[in-house]
Amino acid sequence: MIYSCVGRKMVLYLQSEKKNHTTMKGIIRLVVVLMAMTLTGCGIGTPRGGYADMVVYGKIFTSDADSLAQAFAVKDGKYIFVGNEDDVQAYINDKTQIIDHRGKGMVMAGCTEGHGHYFMSNFYTCGTYVIKFDTSDDKETILRKVEAMAKKNPTYVYGFGFNYARLSEGDRYPKREELDKILSDVPVYLADNEGHKGIANTFCIQKAGILDADGKVKDDFKYKSGVVTDADGHPTGMLREQAGTYVRVRGCTPDDKPAVWENAINGAQQQLNSMGYTAAFEGWANKFGMTTYQVVKNLDATNRLTLNLGLAYEIENLTPADVTAALDSALKANETYSGGHVHANYVKLFMDGTPETGTGYMMLPSSNGTNGKPIWQPDELEKVTLGANEKGLTMHIHAMGDMAVKNVVDAYEKAHKAKYGLRNQIVHLRNVDEADYKRMADCGIVASCGVLWHAMSDEDYKLYTTTPFMNAKYNDEGYPYQAFADHGVHTSISTDAPATTGAPTDPFGIMEVAFTGTQTFGEIYCPTPWDTAGLANDRAQFLRALTIEGAYQMSTEESRGSIAEGKYADFILIDQDVLECPLEKLHDTQVLKTYFEGKCVFEMGN
Repeated sequence: MIYSCVGRKMVLYLQSEKKNHTTMKGIIRLVVVLMAMTLTGCGIGTPRGGYADMVVYGKIFTSDADSLAQAFAVKDGKYIFVGNEDDVQAYINDKTQIIDHRGKGMVMAGCTEGHGHYFMSNFYTCGTYVIKFDTSDDKETILRKVEAMAKKNPTYVYGFGFNYARLSEGDRYPKREELDKILSDVPVYLADNEGHKGIANTFCIQKAGILDADGKVKDDFKYKSGVVTDADGHPTGMLREQAGTYVRVRGCTPDDKPAVWENAINGAQQQLNSMGYTAAFEGWANKFGMTTYQVVKNLDATNRLTLNLGLAYEIENLTPADVTAALDSALKANETYSGGHVHANYVKLFMDGTPETGTGYMMLPSSNGTNGKPIWQPDELEKVTLGANEKGLTMHIHAMGDMAVKNVVDAYEKAHKAKYGLRNQIVHLRNVDEADYKRMADCGIVASCGVLWHAMSDEDYKLYTTTPFMNAKYNDEGYPYQAFADHGVHTSISTDAPATTGAPTDPFGIMEVAFTGTQTFGEIYCPTPWDTAGLANDRAQFLRALTIEGAYQMSTEESRGSIAEGKYADFILIDQDVLECPLEKLHDTQVLKTYFEGKCVFEMGN
């Protein structure tokens, strides 16, 4: 008998069958021994892939089809074995680190944040002249905080966090003249907690160039309707949607240096790692310019990036020439900054605003007879989508109203038929027409689903459901996670943080809200769900949405997103079994350790 190794298999050749019975019995015993020794590789006594740097035991949710395993082995930052406790023994030698998590909770793949703004939210805490507001702040409180900042001799003032719905009712927000009395020679821009509305002083509005000689909004300003005006036609200072974006970009872009942004981005990745995220999609990376791209690339080049990152380049719908130039800039960003752990191949658009504040684009009219307005007309959206996909850029579009979603699906359907092969994405999706689920699945569209808005306080629920901005039909429905899953739509989970003020941003707090529709922990008290039709009902499926589906969104599912041989070892240790614990206890889940490519990047208590 001769043994030959071909790849990972041992092939047994019988040269002769003319052997006596005794010899054959001995040979069979030898075969059994040799096969046992070489089951995982061709070298006798050496496991396939070599000995492990680390072996982990526990209840392991892999996020793959065979969801549970007992152990895995890691070498050089990748999984080299996933299976049972007995078979993993072959990978252990005296240098192997053993992590025994049996009976201590669960082990699972690292999670993906499908759409958030953590760079921005951390910048709010370390930016030089940035004010953080609370959603409960009234006009007087806001003005006092601006006055305190004015004493620091700022070169700009940027604020974030007030509640538009509360302050817009009865026009109880600070007016530009009131801001002018505090600061009239530097730009001031104060954004609401959703980032869709803003208040600016006169200096900022004038610097943006949207006013005529009489101090009124120019007739040719495309987003004139988004500028709130007084009885004389002069801006009050309140700016909605793209009008606010236009003024902020041109009138008040924070000029902080890379060191400030490095602090912000380091804070963001530490925050995300501590919650169990090993990948994240930054939903508007160029909000304050390109410094974020430069800092992320430098962190990655110096081995200080502990996340797999997607970066979206947002463009505005101004003139066709502006859109073309913006696409070229997005392409340049992709070519310059993509590589390693950085994926800069995304274009972000706003298709509409938010339904509860009257800027969502809806199929049914509200009580005041309006349906909201799209930011992109269908022909414009189709053109920019095809133009981006042709350049190899994936679309990532904010759409909340059902008509906005439908228009985006129409454009993506055209791109799908053109066979560009990209995974175009829709984020938030408050309302979806029934006919569009199948189209999304058929076209390979990714839904980055925001489930956190299920949970809102009774006060906010009353506020939003009594406004004249939205048809009453939409009051008790929204964010239909389970419908996406049931229709076979690739679905990741996103928080939109910090817009979801007071809601959980960790995967397991989110999971509790997604399954119960309630939040009786943290900052928001929401004891009864305002929508039940879209609630999640399969825990394993939801965990996959947090992990492998997030990797699918970022086109990295072949190398990340699940615990499988050959993939990067991105995983977390948690302190309870989230497949079995009571639903109302999911938010208590603690991430004990987070590993990124086999290295511990977060440990509770350290």
